[in-house]
Amino acid sequence: MEQNKQVFDSALDLIGNTPLIKLNKMTSEFKGNYHAKVEAFNPGHSSKDRIALYIIEQAEKQGIIKPGDTIIETTSGNTGFSLAMVSVIKGYDCILAVSSKSSADKIDMLKTMGAKVYVCPANVSADDPRSYYEVAKRLHSEIKGSVYINQYFNQLNLDAHYQSTGPEIWNQTEGQITHLVACSGTGGTISGTAKYLKEQNPNIKVIGVDAYGSVLKKYHETREFDKDEIYP
Repeated sequence: MEQNKQVFDSALDLIGNTPLIKLNKMTSEFKGNYHAKVEAFNPGHSSKDRIALYIIEQAEKQGIIKPGDTIIETTSGNTGFSLAMVSVIKGYDCILAVSSKSSADKIDMLKTMGAKVYVCPANVSADDPRSYYEVAKRLHSEIKGSVYINQYFNQLNLDAHYQSTGPEIWNQTEGQITHLVACSGTGGTISGTAKYLKEQNPNIKVIGVDAYGSVLKKYHETREFDKDEIYP
């Protein structure tokens, strides 16, 4: 049968190359052109599909992981869903440590995707052995053949967007982009995308957006980390 470009081997082939959609009504009073990069078009409905696939495939290339091994991560939702999706398609077990602040619906969704979920107390410090960070580390040390994704401190989180999101936006705008506005949770999306774009044009302005109470704003301005800036 002749290859049909609309038929794909798996959902993983649909990750990336998401569309830019022009914003019309909400920007009608402003000068310029505004577009949204619709990451919900990824099969897992978020940009986290990109890092899940990229990090796991890099581990495969380096011989760190093989089918039947275990993917471990801390997550509040989107990354966990993406990792569970990639894991089940590629034949890996998936263990996720989540905060007790996560909704029951999110936890049930992760379980439905085949992940084993550990719910950890939210009101403990990051270095408490009960925190989801420490639980993930402990499980990684105990389970042979496991990979701890550790998205907050993993350079591959940034690299995934440097290799995909950045080039996509540059090509889709034909190099005419002047400003990038992006959320800054783990920092991977905005950092990787911005790095690529500013290599093409250093004059591009990058604007990070995060929730009220984020530690990132004060750290960016003062280079001092203030744990009192974290709000429940």
